[in-house]
Amino acid sequence: MIDQAVATSMRSAFDDIEEAYEFMLAYAAQGRRSEGPGGAGPSQIRQFLEQFGRAADLLSASLDGMSEGDAASGFRERWLDDLAAVRSIIDMLLAQSSITSEMVDNTNGLIAMRSFLTDIFFADHVMLPRR
Repeated sequence: MIDQAVATSMRSAFDDIEEAYEFMLAYAAQGRRSEGPGGAGPSQIRQFLEQFGRAADLLSASLDGMSEGDAASGFRERWLDDLAAVRSIIDMLLAQSSITSEMVDNTNGLIAMRSFLTDIFFADHVMLPRR
């Protein structure tokens, strides 16, 4: 079982990821062809992607600290794989000179992203102590 301090930290990361993902959904709908002044005004997309990445790193550290022999070990391993894929995707977006709405829309639709987000919902309700 995950102790309350780790659960609180993980839920904080979940909240940061959810907030960033909600912004990503809104950004994807804006139809921006580029970031910044030429792309319909300044954007906060990089800030939210960085927030997503920091939260993913925190989750990775929390999952690495979990014991191996429990009932959740198979799920944990799969979640770490999903997390690594999503972290790579976020890093690839941040490496772009300009992030378009289409790039973010395609990111939002990736099976890896959807799997990772579903992992979070599952973990929040099954792995972590009740709120």
